[in-house]
Amino acid sequence: MTRADVTLRDVAAACALDISTVSRALRGDARVAADTVAAVRQAAARLGYRPNLAARALRAGSTRTVWMLVGTLAVDFERLLADHAAAAVEA
Repeated sequence: MTRADVTLRDVAAACALDISTVSRALRGDARVAADTVAAVRQAAARLGYRPNLAARALRAGSTRTVWMLVGTLAVDFERLLADHAAAAVEA
């Protein structure tokens, strides 16, 4: 199994927990005990789990993506606007 193939279900099986508990643990939900969170995060790291951002966006109904269409970045204003937008997203 490659790292890209590791799913939340695999992490749940490795921890002998329900998928919903693993999901909550990885999100830092206060309803999950600290030792469980630590075990889940350790298993996720060991397996190489990476969240599926496309699945997350589909579930949330939002990609949290900002699109900008500019004529050219050679114009100072457009370059400045793009730089500030990128900085705001990274913050």
